[in-house]
Amino acid sequence: MKKWLLLVSLGLFFLPDLTAQQRRVTGKVTAAEDGTPLPGVSVKVKGSNAGTSTAADGSYSINVNQGQVLVFSFVGATTLERAVGTSNVMNVALRSDARALNEVVVTALGVRQDRRSLGYAVQEISSSDIAASNQANPLNALKGRATGVQITSGGGAAGAGSRIQIRGVNSLNPSANNQPLFVIDGIPISNNTDQFGIDPNTRAGGDVFQNTNRAADINPEDIETISILRGPAASVLYGLRAANGAIVITTKSGKAGVTSCNYKVSYSFDDVATVPPIQTTFGNGNNNAFVSSVNTWGPKIDPSLPVYNPYDLFFKTGNQLQNSFTFSGGNEKATYFTSISNLDQAGVVPNSSYGRTSIRIAGTLKASDKFKFDGSANYINSGGSNPRTGVNSGAINYLMRHTNTADPSDYLMADGSQKVYNSGIDNPFYFAENAYLKDNVNRILGNIGVDFTANKWLSFNYKAGIDHYTDFRSAYIEQGLIVNRQGAMTEQRVSYNEINSNFIAKAVKDFNEKWTGTFLLGHSFTNIKQTNVSMNGTQAIAPNFESINNYSVYTTTTYPGEKNIIGVFADAKIGYDNTLYLDLTARNDWSSTLPKSNRSFFYPSASLSYVFSETLGLSDNPVMNFGKLRFSYAEVGKDADPYQIGMYYSTLQAFDGIGGVRREVRVGSENLRPERTKGLEMGGEFKFLRDRVSLDANYAITNSIDQIVPVPISFGSGFDVYVTNAGKIRNRSLELQVNASLINKRDLRWSVNANWARTKGRVLAMPEGVKEIIFNPESPWVKQIIKEGGRPGDWYGWPLLRVNSPGDPNDGQLIIGANGLPSITSVLADNYLVGNAYPDWTGGVGSSLIYKGIALSFLFNFRKGGDVFDISRRQRYETGIGAETELRNASVIFKGVKNTGTADNPVYVRNDIPATIDQTFYNASFNYRLASENNGLQDGSWVRLQNVSLSYNLPKSVLGKTFIKSASLSVTANNLWVSTPFVGFDPEGSTYGAGSNAVGYVGTGVPTTRSFFMGLNVNF
Repeated sequence: MKKWLLLVSLGLFFLPDLTAQQRRVTGKVTAAEDGTPLPGVSVKVKGSNAGTSTAADGSYSINVNQGQVLVFSFVGATTLERAVGTSNVMNVALRSDARALNEVVVTALGVRQDRRSLGYAVQEISSSDIAASNQANPLNALKGRATGVQITSGGGAAGAGSRIQIRGVNSLNPSANNQPLFVIDGIPISNNTDQFGIDPNTRAGGDVFQNTNRAADINPEDIETISILRGPAASVLYGLRAANGAIVITTKSGKAGVTSCNYKVSYSFDDVATVPPIQTTFGNGNNNAFVSSVNTWGPKIDPSLPVYNPYDLFFKTGNQLQNSFTFSGGNEKATYFTSISNLDQAGVVPNSSYGRTSIRIAGTLKASDKFKFDGSANYINSGGSNPRTGVNSGAINYLMRHTNTADPSDYLMADGSQKVYNSGIDNPFYFAENAYLKDNVNRILGNIGVDFTANKWLSFNYKAGIDHYTDFRSAYIEQGLIVNRQGAMTEQRVSYNEINSNFIAKAVKDFNEKWTGTFLLGHSFTNIKQTNVSMNGTQAIAPNFESINNYSVYTTTTYPGEKNIIGVFADAKIGYDNTLYLDLTARNDWSSTLPKSNRSFFYPSASLSYVFSETLGLSDNPVMNFGKLRFSYAEVGKDADPYQIGMYYSTLQAFDGIGGVRREVRVGSENLRPERTKGLEMGGEFKFLRDRVSLDANYAITNSIDQIVPVPISFGSGFDVYVTNAGKIRNRSLELQVNASLINKRDLRWSVNANWARTKGRVLAMPEGVKEIIFNPESPWVKQIIKEGGRPGDWYGWPLLRVNSPGDPNDGQLIIGANGLPSITSVLADNYLVGNAYPDWTGGVGSSLIYKGIALSFLFNFRKGGDVFDISRRQRYETGIGAETELRNASVIFKGVKNTGTADNPVYVRNDIPATIDQTFYNASFNYRLASENNGLQDGSWVRLQNVSLSYNLPKSVLGKTFIKSASLSVTANNLWVSTPFVGFDPEGSTYGAGSNAVGYVGTGVPTTRSFFMGLNVNF
């Protein structure tokens, strides 16, 4: 008993000292770069299970003994350890860790999230990758890098736009927008390609110019990261405008305590990458005789006469001069970032130029521990001049039809008028200088936001932004040109104004050591107003006078448009033991473009992420140290364009002083519903060899239903088009991405990356009573048609006839007709599936090698399959300028079989009928244009060296004690080399430009170019 009393007494004696060693330590964790609070930082007592995490304002509190060590860890930051001393307050600042930053990505609404917690695929492209490409248009920097993303260049004209599409086509409507939503710093912006002369409502009509997409206005030097949200689950929080995915751009900002000035300049030489081969044996004429004709089917050229290659003479060396200056810095209370950039581009064709000037100011202000403000303003002026490049008339069209015996560069008479060798065409030089489009774009992008931290777990954010631009255009056609002998001019003003307002309430809560939760509620409002006003003048009064007042006849058209979208959304993310994450999202939108009864629509999403490597204890496994499986399901809606419901009327031009009003022949359903896209996605992320190799695999299925499509109806109804809900498309996508760090030493780093993706679309249902929908036919002989059971991009035409008798030794052989030529179907009114414009798969392989101050990188871009219709090849065959036509005046026997029996009972034997290869044969495009075996469709596959970059950082010993902190010299090449079975210009360039859904038509625009850059980058 005495012993127990002694122990109790000793315990009571020492208890005050023991309890005095343990106390509550509080503090705040911030980012070392800019002083912003870091929520969700793990704070653990080293060697024990005790721990907590920081609240929304970065604060924490924990019971700990003096002398113990606190471990602060956060995704994207270097882990920090601090011993507990005598103070009860411990504030720490965590620095970014370049390696750990790869685990943090920007997702919807600009929220940075740990990649391991995401149940859907997100890919992030860094500023270094964008800078390495030296592309003036940020979209082009994604080529070969973005998995499952198809980027199509509008061509090589100065300032030409690019089209982006993620995981295939989601709409049966030929005029629908299938491109993703663009978001900058949490605020949506326009990426419109406002094609000249296009009706904004129906997207019909218009001339063919290679207009710029509006994302090209963004200065690449302002971009920090680009996140690609491919599926509905990733983009559902953005609502109906992100039904095709989202491109989320985060811009650069100032860092606290770091003042930085940067100047970057580069200069390029640009030339046309590939041109069609021409024949130089035969000259101007028809049927082997010289006649005044646009054709080159004449006699052999006299060796004493000069021979001209029109392409070599017409295309010149273009150039780009890019200058960019940035200045940033700040302290713990405020940061700032400013940039000024200028691009001046001279194109590869006459009268082709483009320029862009951008000024941006951004900053943050920490008014108190609870309030933080941020904002940015960006002014862009861009525009230039480009010649007309139409399908049936245009500078490239006339160039392709020019003979090899006349010098196209000799095109002016003594009086300044046009000199042509044949009145059937215009001289391409003269046409380029006298039929062109000028545009001048002024754009303002701005946003302002405020963050309010209510307490440790609750915060609020409000952000509003504006995107406003006006594009003033002038299209001019001089008198005497074939396209309009009397001359014409159009002045067009496109005005776009978008206002976005977002409010978000966010709660971060740790329920215990294992369970965490993040909850978000929000509201958004979008108002979009568009105006398109055009005045067209014809019948010029005075020649060579570019003024809208110089015409006798005028017509004026205007296309106003407005829509409002209101949305509310919620997101709940629950995490368990850093292993299992469940994310539930819901959104409801109201759209003003839908009927009152249907304008409200709801769509949810759910995603699950399971880091199985935590459960299996693989974190330190030398072979596979990380593994995650993910699964998601999401729905997202899509509304209609403005003015698609009911009947509309338009005024008629006055005739003899009397005007009028007419009812449009287009009518929309009064019960129009929103389209819906339902997406199922599953995949995984795996890391091997202690993070040196990573694999991301993804499989997705999306079904788009209730398509809003224009359906042809009987003229007896008084209309010819009815807009209604009908049709269903399914897309299946498989995506793979591999990254490997082969060598990672102080002076030597070597990494490689690769991606591969395949998307297959299928039309599951068509509108009732509609058998087919035609997409942008170039002519009656070649067209893309959508049919039930078919695929978007299906080519229809007339194939060459072949024996169809399985088991017969002649099965598959060409059937040769009595004239010795391959036969085609006799029912020319029927359409036959002959190919598809979309590739079988796409991919890219790149590598980066850094040794001390020298960095070398390259990127290959792959495309397998995809049938391309080359409009220019048809022209080259008809005129006889193409190198393929050099085989002429010869008798050949086509490989195939002839029918010695009857049509009902054919008997096939080996063909022995000779056929003459002459002008008539090559001009028989009506019969053979669509046959893939002849001069119709071609394989659009390619292997392309997309980018090569070599840079050298000047050593500090060279810079000495100058004010220059660092400097580098670089040489960069884009589109340096391409290998393709395609014969003609580069098969990448789109005939109809970046704003069209017509895929696979090539050959009449300014061809794509390759560029060689020399650059200097200085930090001081």
